[in-house]
Amino acid sequence: MKRVGWIGLGHIGLPLVKNLINAGLDVKVWNRTLDKAKKNNLPYTETLEELVNDRDIIITMLYDSDSVLEVYSKITKLDIFNKTFIDMTTIKPETVKKIAEMLIQKKANFLEAPVIGSVPLAEKGTLTILVSGDENIYKDLTGIFSVLGKEIIYVGDYTIATSLKLINNMVLASFLTTLTEAFVSAKKLGIDPKLTMKVLENGAGKSAVLEAKKEKLLNEDYSTHFSANLMLKDLNYAIELTNKINTPAVLTSISKELYKAAKAKGLGDSDFSSVLEVFKSLANLEN
Repeated sequence: MKRVGWIGLGHIGLPLVKNLINAGLDVKVWNRTLDKAKKNNLPYTETLEELVNDRDIIITMLYDSDSVLEVYSKITKLDIFNKTFIDMTTIKPETVKKIAEMLIQKKANFLEAPVIGSVPLAEKGTLTILVSGDENIYKDLTGIFSVLGKEIIYVGDYTIATSLKLINNMVLASFLTTLTEAFVSAKKLGIDPKLTMKVLENGAGKSAVLEAKKEKLLNEDYSTHFSANLMLKDLNYAIELTNKINTPAVLTSISKELYKAAKAKGLGDSDFSSVLEVFKSLANLEN
């Protein structure tokens, strides 16, 4: 049995590593704050070096490009010959390329595998996972991917998976802000929010996004499934990408400003549906 190492116990990383353990895989974790591992009774190593030396496959799910580069800069100083690394963080495409080059120079294997979905899907093991890299390496690891997600899409060479993830989140952000804008407009008109939702979910708003966020918007429940800060980070990366290829990102740029406003209101760590509070403020709508 392959020995799996996991680095990163955030909102999505934690349920995913639990799924691997529950599936009977040999897993150890390392996190910068080991209290998370201890609190959840996860088998862990005290140091990053110990984890990498002890494991055959190491999966990382961190916060952003900077945190990923920091960890892999340390990893590539170790003996990692023939080990396989999978990064599931949403990062910049150029960061993916740099990490791939660093690992391949050290005779290690690398797959890029960002996920689509949030905490509830992670807990159920039904995320969509986009995979780039060596297809043969990917095929050898389908057993692990099948535990982590329901729809696994192999997309080809490095950076394609991350580019598609950023493109997906351009749609996600713009669609949710449109739904939220409409929801607040109906609320200010005095229309029953539940009635508004019934119309939207049977009309133009019908979507996986509305299905996932309906109750959060109705109850103003901003417990975090995917944070506003993470959405803002992804939109910044997406806009950088569109600037490099000289394509418009008009709606994405507007969405970015709305999530920046949510962060300014102290909602950065809340669920990204908290953008509702920005629209309520703009509409001068009291609870």
